[in-house]
Amino acid sequence: MTEQRGLLREGFFRLKNYKRVLWWMFLVNLVLATLGAFPAAKSTYMATAHSLHARRLVDSFDIGAFSSLASDPEVNLFSTTGHSLYFIGAFSADGYNSEVNLFSTAANSLHFALLFMLFSLFLTGGVLAAYRTNRKLTTREFFEACGSYFWHWIRLLLMMAIILIPIVFLGKALLTCTGTLLEDSPSEKAGFWFFLASAGLIGFLLICVRLWFDIAQVRAVVEEDSRMLCNLRHAFMLTFGNFPTLFWMYLRLTVLGWIAFGLGLWIWARRPPAGFDWTILLLELVVLWGFAMRLWQRACEMVWYQRKFMAPAAIPVPAPPARLPIPS
Repeated sequence: MTEQRGLLREGFFRLKNYKRVLWWMFLVNLVLATLGAFPAAKSTYMATAHSLHARRLVDSFDIGAFSSLASDPEVNLFSTTGHSLYFIGAFSADGYNSEVNLFSTAANSLHFALLFMLFSLFLTGGVLAAYRTNRKLTTREFFEACGSYFWHWIRLLLMMAIILIPIVFLGKALLTCTGTLLEDSPSEKAGFWFFLASAGLIGFLLICVRLWFDIAQVRAVVEEDSRMLCNLRHAFMLTFGNFPTLFWMYLRLTVLGWIAFGLGLWIWARRPPAGFDWTILLLELVVLWGFAMRLWQRACEMVWYQRKFMAPAAIPVPAPPARLPIPS
């Protein structure tokens, strides 16, 4: 392999060859997001039914109307309790029938976000296995890999949660210092600049942790290592021993994702009310782009690991034809 594609380019081709995972992630996310929106839909319906005020949210997204609605204590739009899914056909004269619910009243929209996180974690094993072989796996092979690594990923997730605890406490301490500077500092911009520096530091630490655990997952799939604690230790040395290359690869794709997100919000804020339906399509495209960037990162990580630590296949050299003796 004397001529290799660039790291990002090879990762893109592997993503392109197995793009059906991207569409499945987007579809499942869309369905779960729709179901998770039902609590807010119920609260909004009961507050705005038979009201001209509702047209400001139906025909467009009026920030003032939404802010007024969210601050109404009777609406309780951001409550963490309440019904998650209501039978849409169960209406009464006062709106939704509060006795008709499909899930427990303790469930809420956050449960659907957690469900999608577990779904994504489940797919990770199959995705990495497909990127490792660089071919389209059969349905049986894909889901076999998903199930084989799922509990390994759960263990890694618990370890990552423990490692994130000091970062969370650091973030809270920096946020407290920011508030103190904003109130007591003689310089008006001191608190602002300290907040930007703190946000940059926390973001950098979070990227380092995520990259570390990504490499742990890649190594577990390639080496078929089920010892997650030992695998995490090896991944730490691999990640920070090759940190400039990995971080630069990861950062470029992350920036691409954030640029698309910012551009989508900028267009959304300037869309006229008549283009509300197109705005929904635009935001869904931003979500799809975010998923593509994440899968592209995973593909690049797999390519990097295989090129770094796996010996390339030897190219067979044709043997010269044997010379037969010429009879005299």
